[in-house]
Amino acid sequence: MNGQFWLALVDSADMIGFTLTFSVNLVLLGLIRTRGKTLGTYKYLMSFFSFFSMFYAIVESILRPIMHIENTTFFLISRKRFDYSTRLGKINSAFYCACFATSFVLSAVHFVYRYFAACKPHLLHLFNMPRLLIWPLGCLIPVTAWSSVSYFLYPDTDYTETAVTYVLNTHYEGIRKENVSYIAYVYYQHTDGVRHVYIKNLLGCFVHYFVMSMTFVVVFYFGFSTWWTIREHRGASDKTRQLQNQLFKALVLQTLIPSLFMYIPTGVMFIAPFFDVNLNANANFIVFCSFLYPGLDPLILILIIREFRMTILNIVRGKSGNKTVNDIYSTSRSKLSKIPVHDLSG
Repeated sequence: MNGQFWLALVDSADMIGFTLTFSVNLVLLGLIRTRGKTLGTYKYLMSFFSFFSMFYAIVESILRPIMHIENTTFFLISRKRFDYSTRLGKINSAFYCACFATSFVLSAVHFVYRYFAACKPHLLHLFNMPRLLIWPLGCLIPVTAWSSVSYFLYPDTDYTETAVTYVLNTHYEGIRKENVSYIAYVYYQHTDGVRHVYIKNLLGCFVHYFVMSMTFVVVFYFGFSTWWTIREHRGASDKTRQLQNQLFKALVLQTLIPSLFMYIPTGVMFIAPFFDVNLNANANFIVFCSFLYPGLDPLILILIIREFRMTILNIVRGKSGNKTVNDIYSTSRSKLSKIPVHDLSG
């Protein structure tokens, strides 16, 4: 598929994703406020993720990114909505990369909280104020590393300037070089039959892979531990176990969605140029997925958590309800804290 087709597709995804993101997240925030008053600290995590998703959608809509893989180079190209300097364009692209990385990191934090709630309730105080503020600061470390690498290790050169001009003229008719900013991930070049490797660029890709891998490890380890505890533990009431399972299913699906829409496409994005896989404009499937992701993720919570789902159905049916969401985390803490530690371990 050619570049013009992908431009039309990602622009449509931008409009659909932006509308879906704001609609779903505003509904979720309303449900948290009216039906989640006893959710404990988790309501702050859910709310923060919703606000971030809407902010991320705004950033994407402003920068209008496109992605392209030409031979051994991956291009992240932002289409300017107004004129600004090359340096500011580079900062904007790096900021977009920071938002991209934040999605991975926030997903991992969600799984850590669920693990504490189900397996280590005595550690939930680490998510209470003022300790709660430490988590965003901790998240800033990998996010800053990702964005800093994107800004400092991929400088514009004569080669990248020529290459991005060629890409635009060949694949994206009507987009001029002066109307875009970009980051070019150049892995290596062939000159007179000799391969010249860009060590700094490969180092930057290693940092990206490290951040992605660590979040995957956190999600897998804490997710499996949570599932095993819920499966083996028989001490809590059926109602508590049911709510635990609801929220765990939500988190599993909330990991499946970014895996399909973020992790896997991003992995392909970084691997393809290394093996000289020429995806060309087809690399924009990554942009297509990233536009839709912020609206799909919170939809999982609304559909999985029964009280949220029933509230929406009652509104659609014209009914009213007075039920509130049960405090799964407070319940877990009160129920499980009374059980010996060796029982919690299964």
